Amino acid sequence: MEKSQERLILLTGLFTAVIIISNIIAGKLVNIGPFVITLSVLIYPLSFGISNIIFEVYGANMAKKVIKVGFLASLILVAYSYLVIFYPPSNIFNKNDAYVIVFNSTPRIILASFLAYLSAQYTNIWAFNLPKKLFNYGNVTFRNTFSMIITQFVDSIVFVVVSFFGSYDLNVLFNMILSQYIVKLALSIFNSPIINMSVKKIKNEFAFEE
Repeated sequence: MEKSQERLILLTGLFTAVIIISNIIAGKLVNIGPFVITLSVLIYPLSFGISNIIFEVYGANMAKKVIKVGFLASLILVAYSYLVIFYPPSNIFNKNDAYVIVFNSTPRIILASFLAYLSAQYTNIWAFNLPKKLFNYGNVTFRNTFSMIITQFVDSIVFVVVSFFGSYDLNVLFNMILSQYIVKLALSIFNSPIINMSVKKIKNEFAFEE
């Protein structure tokens, strides 16, 4: 049981770190081929893979608790981001403008991140469990890929629409949604075999421990 708890702590820490990093770097736009995406797209899909591992090994209730921990960490980041922005800098500190640029997320972007995070993470748990529930099909690689097809679509739509609806034409919004969806889905599918191996490794460790 001790090793089980150690693995859960490690996974929770990694999950929270991915969420925090994603929130910090989400403001930077980058190009991947013809796609324009936020830099967080390159790391954020890992959070779904980690939550799927937790779901498969520790169950749905634990996965939901870890998602809540990630949400709480995001709230703390928001609070301290505003502290960074509004707390007067020292007279000898000449880099305050750079800090303000990095941490000055608008309330609308923050709201979009929170809504996308909650809707996508809970959709992921539902979709990851659906093939097993309906067809008793337990292959982790397939279930992760299946859940990512649905989850990344939900995440992309919620974030882009809440963040930018009314600020850009519908064609631009559609392109942004499609760009994020394709890149995140590709990264998520690439991670599926790693998730499958991780689940098997952890379960084998627990079986040996028992």
